[in-house]
Amino acid sequence: MAPRDANWIDGLRGVASFMVVCGHLCTAFVPWLHAPAHDPKTAPHIFQLPFFRLAVGGRSAVALFFLITGYVNAIGPIGKSRSGNTDAAFNGIARSALARSGRLILPTMIATILSWFLAQTNAYHMTKHVDSTWIRQGWHRQEPTMWMAFKSLFRAEVETWTIGWDDYDGTQWTLHLFLEGSMLVYMTMFATVLVKPKARFLIYAVLYLYFWQLGEGLAIGALKGLNIVFGMFVAELHNHYKDSATSVLPAPMPAVMIIVGMFMAGYPQDAAQNARWSHTMQKFMHSITANNSDVRRYWDHLGASTVLLGIFFSRNARRVLTSPIFNFVGRVSFPVYLMHNTMIKTVLTWMVYLPSAMNPPRNEKGEQQDLQRGSTLHIFIAIALFYYILYRAAALWIQHVDPVCAKLVNMFTKWAYGETQPAHSGPILRSNGTMEKTVLPA
Repeated sequence: MAPRDANWIDGLRGVASFMVVCGHLCTAFVPWLHAPAHDPKTAPHIFQLPFFRLAVGGRSAVALFFLITGYVNAIGPIGKSRSGNTDAAFNGIARSALARSGRLILPTMIATILSWFLAQTNAYHMTKHVDSTWIRQGWHRQEPTMWMAFKSLFRAEVETWTIGWDDYDGTQWTLHLFLEGSMLVYMTMFATVLVKPKARFLIYAVLYLYFWQLGEGLAIGALKGLNIVFGMFVAELHNHYKDSATSVLPAPMPAVMIIVGMFMAGYPQDAAQNARWSHTMQKFMHSITANNSDVRRYWDHLGASTVLLGIFFSRNARRVLTSPIFNFVGRVSFPVYLMHNTMIKTVLTWMVYLPSAMNPPRNEKGEQQDLQRGSTLHIFIAIALFYYILYRAAALWIQHVDPVCAKLVNMFTKWAYGETQPAHSGPILRSNGTMEKTVLPA
């Protein structure tokens, strides 16, 4: 794999993708760990305790992805705006907005085609019979005819970006929100390129308060809006402090922020009332949010945002995230996200349940029962092999699939802009703020 400049935000993205996979493995095999305790009177398992539970919880990692989306898409326009290069800022926003769609949609389509192909070759057959509810819910039938198979594929490809659901990979429900979040960044940047940084900070505050009070389900306010806006805010800080950011706060403060953020990010997914610490957090958040808000997403946001801010101000945390291993997991984070569910339903399921599948359990009437997973040691070995295969496949994706996707996106954008259109064909705004009319060549 070709080396890429070390970047702490890439390392953080890699951590987020790894946590998402861990969270789904927990949901598949030990879903009871998502609660802080079995009941209010039962002592918790070590992985149900604060901090430790981050090893098996992936919800805060999704918040990190949205924070990173807001951060990386806003850095360039903000930097150009602050330097007074508004023409370049508008040009960059226009080009990024078009290319971003292709960079998200095309790889996702390929991942869906892969899952669809496996379903049509009956590779998901075993998932229908396992004792894991989450894996079993990911089963998809083999369509009886090719026509029905292609109709099913077309519907899945379209609905991923319209209603946020892919029948062949349910974990892709967030991708249309990532695209919407990117467009929120571009619209905000377009509207604020000409304003002073202080005015932009005020606009971030207004947007943040708007999304905080929105409280509409889990996707609109706390998951997408708050994280995207806070990511833009950190991008503004990046352009304000530049290389001096890691020396702004006293040494202990970034570490304290990271620790506090990790505690908040560990708010349980289920049954918060089963432990005093999480029940207290639940009641507090209900008191400051709109009625019927998903308070779990608010804690995910606050925890992930505090961790991001702590890392931003911490030289040591940045150094860790730019190490080779984190740089690698960051580079392969998107294909890991796209492929992990498909591999859980195939490679991992085969390894965990193969012994039981070779001699399926049956009841007294001779009817087949759910396949039983192997021993704990067997599962740990299977998961270790699964991670190796997943990250190896993701590395191959980066080598062979990503360049093809990038080439296709570049071909389309060049065609859309016109081959003879120079990158900077003239001012996008006149000095008086009116729009310049540009005639594209035929």
